[in-house]
Amino acid sequence: MSRLASISARTKAIAAIAAAALVIGGLWWRFTGPNHDSLPAHEAPSLHPVTQASHQVAAPANTLVEFPQESWNAAGIELHAAAQGKLVQSVQLTGKITLNEDRVTHLFPLVDGRVDEVKVQFGQHVEAGELLAIVQSKEVGQAMLQLFQDRLQLEFAVTKDRWTQEVTSNTLALIELLRADAKIDDIETKLRNRPVGEHRDKLLTAYVSHYKSRLQYDRLLPLSRDGSVAGKQLLEAESEQNTSRATLQSLIEQISQDATQAAIVSAQTIKELKTRIAVDETNLEILGFKKEDLANIDPVKQGETLAHYPVRAPFAGTIIAKDVTLLERVGPDSQLLSIADLSTVWVTADVFEEQLPLLDQLNGKTIKVRSSAWPGRTFEATVFYTGDIIHESSRTVSLRAVAKNPDALLKPGMFVSVEFPDVEQNEMLQVPLSAVQDHEGKSFVFVHIGGNQFERREVELARRNSDHVEVVSGLKPGDMVVTKGGFALKTQMLAELLAE
Repeated sequence: MSRLASISARTKAIAAIAAAALVIGGLWWRFTGPNHDSLPAHEAPSLHPVTQASHQVAAPANTLVEFPQESWNAAGIELHAAAQGKLVQSVQLTGKITLNEDRVTHLFPLVDGRVDEVKVQFGQHVEAGELLAIVQSKEVGQAMLQLFQDRLQLEFAVTKDRWTQEVTSNTLALIELLRADAKIDDIETKLRNRPVGEHRDKLLTAYVSHYKSRLQYDRLLPLSRDGSVAGKQLLEAESEQNTSRATLQSLIEQISQDATQAAIVSAQTIKELKTRIAVDETNLEILGFKKEDLANIDPVKQGETLAHYPVRAPFAGTIIAKDVTLLERVGPDSQLLSIADLSTVWVTADVFEEQLPLLDQLNGKTIKVRSSAWPGRTFEATVFYTGDIIHESSRTVSLRAVAKNPDALLKPGMFVSVEFPDVEQNEMLQVPLSAVQDHEGKSFVFVHIGGNQFERREVELARRNSDHVEVVSGLKPGDMVVTKGGFALKTQMLAELLAE
């Protein structure tokens, strides 16, 4: 009884001291702490009936703290049951604005030459297709002249081909008339004003000769039968007829083949020239020339400008590097300019290992970006890469998001604050952060085990947000944990430790 009286007197004295200390600390925490669905301690028995006989657990004496119920209200003690639930995390990290690497280009000429003009300045905004510089190139000049020559040859070949095809067609028509033994007058009528070329004279001469020899033979044949003409004369006429027939037939076959061959060669020449022109144009298009640039090539009018190789902007952006000067010799290995499209930028942030479980839920999500340069402004970025490799030195994973930047307020190199959206974790045992106390580098909570007794319970903590923390070990669901007023219990615990 003397020991209980001593403990009670000491408890009341410590409670008085604690109550005074809590005028600033405890009461401030009571009214400004996180708002939980907690119950005041004096209501705990009605909502969570607890009896010392049923809940009293054996615990080491130095882990127990006695605190009379009549002092709970003054100390602001409240209880909350440890429970399973999803931990909603909102994470803030320091990030950095970088160039959108998908919208950066470094321009190199594809030919050797000399820089004749530079039309832009460092930092200048350019539009897609805008002319940036001109390189005088012998290679381009020769390619342009070759294209011009091939086009000119094609014009000549097309004109010649039209004539060749017409002559061939008329020649073949003449041959058909000759094979049909048409009369000379009919042949002249049908082929009048139709070009046949040199074949007309050869064929008609041979045809007339054969025609005459055949008439001569036909005239002598009846005369030879009645003896008016010697047989020798008839034989000569027959021989001449056969010779002229063979000559005509041979000439017809030869001229038919020659005319057909000429038409084929002419058509192939057209195809060959068209192929050469297509190759010429493709070579120049590979160098960056457009079809309209190649439409009207005229060495007389254009002169040396035929050798101009234009360097154009592939997309709208800002000149962020200028490495070219006037009259400088350049080649395919010479970087002239760099352009970046700053209408979008990347936001990079390093995510620590303990935050890796969040990454799976962030891909494709929107994050908030803030900069001290623009107070009150919030920018949004869409996560497109959540990292695959942990950097050995920093033990972090690099996250990347793309942000629209129409006003160019976000500058590459700028440090920003990155806030992830609230992310729900799987079900886990958790308690309010206000329940956790620290002493000698260890985390613990006070668990109400019945009556005036509380147990100091060491816990292992893991993930947390601004309100709650995951408890890995040390508690079980349903344990009644002190969520407010723990400072008074800690004060008494320390006082008892000192007294011992």
